[in-house]
Amino acid sequence: MRTTVLKQQPFRASKAHIAPRVASRRVVVCRAAAPALTDVERKALSVFEATGKTSKEETLRLLVRAGLGRLVDQETVEGAILHMERLAEQEKSGPTPDIAGRWRLVFGTATKFRPFQYIPVKEDFVLDAQAKTVALESSLGPFDFYIRGVMNQWKPDSGELDFQFTKVDIHVLGEQKWQVSPKTKPKTYTFFYVADDLALARSSAGGVALLIK
Repeated sequence: MRTTVLKQQPFRASKAHIAPRVASRRVVVCRAAAPALTDVERKALSVFEATGKTSKEETLRLLVRAGLGRLVDQETVEGAILHMERLAEQEKSGPTPDIAGRWRLVFGTATKFRPFQYIPVKEDFVLDAQAKTVALESSLGPFDFYIRGVMNQWKPDSGELDFQFTKVDIHVLGEQKWQVSPKTKPKTYTFFYVADDLALARSSAGGVALLIK
C-alpha cells in the first residue's frame, strides 16, 4: 500500500501528474449501486452512447485522453463516467484496492457550469491511510490552499470513503498567511472504478469525478 505523508510546503505538479502510467495500471471494477440519474446526467449518457464506442476498453481509452490532455468535450466525459458507473453495478469483483496516495482531480461535475468541469486549477486529493487523514491541495498563481481533514472510514467492499474537512491553510508565495477552521459536513466519495493511475468516484455532495495519478 502506498501512502502519501502530508508536508507543509507549496504544492507543485510533478511529471507523474502529467503522464500517468496508464499502460501498467491494474484494472479493478468495484461493486456499486448506481443512483438514479438527473436529467442532465441522462442527457450526458445519451451523448456518450451516441458515439457508438461504449465497450469498457473504448470507454477507458476516452477517459485516459480526458485525464491526460483534456481532449474530450465535457458532456461526453460525464457520460463516459456514468457509463462506467453502470458497468460497475453489473460486474462482480472483489474489494476495492487501496486508494491511498496523491490523486490529481481532473474533472468533476459538482458544478453544472461546463467550462469549469475540467478543473481549472492544480488540485490534488491526498489520502494518507496510515494517519487517517485527507487533504485537498490547490494551487492558483501565488496562492496555495491546503484543506485538511480526517478519514472517518474506508469501506473496501463498497468503495466508500467517508471523510470530513476541518482546517484550511492558505499560503502566499510559499509562506502560510492564514488558517481557518470552517464548519463542514461529512462527505462520502464512492469509488466505483480504481486502477493504478486512474479512478472514478461519485461524491455525496453531488456529481462524479475523474482522478489520475
